[in-house]
Amino acid sequence: MVNWFLWLIAIICLSLPAWLLYNSWNKGRLLNERLAQCDNTLLTDSSVKINQIVSAPIGTTVTENATLVVAPTISNEIR
Repeated sequence: MVNWFLWLIAIICLSLPAWLLYNSWNKGRLLNERLAQCDNTLLTDSSVKINQIVSAPIGTTVTENATLVVAPTISNEIR
């Protein structure tokens, strides 16, 4: 009886790290699939941390969650 109890404890102790590894691998796989599909729900998903990297000239102000709008270029031509 003690042997079966020890085997049960061994199985539990080995299955926990195996589950943690599988869970981590599966989350990464699902995230890669969502990124490949350009899933918009990633922006509001609480399990995803978003870091914004912006390359802009010195003095530019970056506002969080702002929509990017491209302004038309102003030229001196008369139309």
